[in-house]
Amino acid sequence: MIRDVRTDSLGQDHEFFRKHGVVSYLGVPLVTKEEFLGILSVYMKEEYQFSNEEVDFYSTLASQAAMAIYNSYLYEETRGLARELMTANKVKAEFLSVMSHELRTPLHVIMGHTGMVCDKMLGELNERQESSLIKVMSSSRELLSMISSILEATRMEAEAVKVEYREFSAEQFLSELQSSYNVPMDKDLALTWDYPSNLPVMNTDKGKLQQILQNLINNAIKFTEKGSVAISAKYLAETESVEFKVSDTGIGIPEKAVPLIFEKFRQIDSSDTRQYGGVGLGLYIIKQFTDLLGGTVRVESETGKGSTFVVTVPV
Repeated sequence: MIRDVRTDSLGQDHEFFRKHGVVSYLGVPLVTKEEFLGILSVYMKEEYQFSNEEVDFYSTLASQAAMAIYNSYLYEETRGLARELMTANKVKAEFLSVMSHELRTPLHVIMGHTGMVCDKMLGELNERQESSLIKVMSSSRELLSMISSILEATRMEAEAVKVEYREFSAEQFLSELQSSYNVPMDKDLALTWDYPSNLPVMNTDKGKLQQILQNLINNAIKFTEKGSVAISAKYLAETESVEFKVSDTGIGIPEKAVPLIFEKFRQIDSSDTRQYGGVGLGLYIIKQFTDLLGGTVRVESETGKGSTFVVTVPV
């Protein structure tokens, strides 16, 4: 605080004071979080003695201004980090999308030619050759499923997934889905379907609903070595929706893991020695697609006794 800058040796900026006719001066530091941000300066063109009340007032004002400036810095810094993170996520999503697409192309070629050999279009096969090729086809289908899951997950991250509504018969939809499934030859497993013929016409995204059920059925078959996998559907008049249920007698899900299974890349068993493969995207996609369709998904499970997934989708 300087009462007369013309005579006080503390008045450092004499030229500034002279040019603007400043006589008295008060400077209050802008300090917050132990960081000096600047000075709140008060200039008087007449000789003036600042009172203690005025000094307290300007000190309070300086403290609030310092906090506001500091928060502004943080906000701009956070915005910058958010932009960088958004750019990084976009680059990652684009990379995974391109890689997923490029990986699928040669895989389709492998599966096509392997299928031709399996169908004996290129000559007869002995029993060992046929068995090996069946394993190649099975592994190729599993790899294709994982690649497709990664592609869908990256599309959802990029918000590129849209719902395509159209009408279709729920009964015919399930009939077509049923015809695409056979019991794996290496499992003592019964695959049962139960749905009425009078299911309503649905107006939703058929492709996404199909992927939801395929992921559930594939998981049920994958985690059930023996016993049964049951697929059922029924119309719920009170909510004008169709309830799809997939139950199995497989390994089940530990109680503590149930709240986490719909997270991305979540594996029930994430150890290096786990028995079942996969990238942990199937249930994540199921949850995301179900939400997009305005539906719900829930699970009931008990370790060693199997699991039941229930998906409800509005008609």
